[in-house]
Amino acid sequence: MKFKTVKDKEVIMKEGDDGDTIVLLLSGEVSITQALTLKNKKAVSDNREKVLIRLNANLHPFFGEISLFNEVDKRTATITATSECDIAILDDDDIINLCNEDNSLGYKIMKNLAEKLSSSLEKTNNQVLKLTTVFNLILDN
Repeated sequence: MKFKTVKDKEVIMKEGDDGDTIVLLLSGEVSITQALTLKNKKAVSDNREKVLIRLNANLHPFFGEISLFNEVDKRTATITATSECDIAILDDDDIINLCNEDNSLGYKIMKNLAEKLSSSLEKTNNQVLKLTTVFNLILDN
């Protein structure tokens, strides 16, 4: 596990970049953004990036969990510090070692990862349902 301090406005991870680590926010605040549309070659500026949420360390957030379990290993969002932040960076070996050293801690880690992945999947399913509904309404008119 590595510890790092990042400056205000510093990008911690960028959507589309390769990644194989998970990041824990220990102090500070971050903004999570994501491109919500495909890139338009005709557009003069690229304003696809939308702020999804701002989180502070009081919520004990972690990021990058999808790349730990996905062979593609691409980041799915951009995480930017909105204040000076302290972070911990863990790769899959770090997580396995923590789980092996302390089974109780390992259970908590895996439970938190499963809950976050499940929540993300549920949100994605709801977004697909909304988009499908809008698409059908447009086609019906």
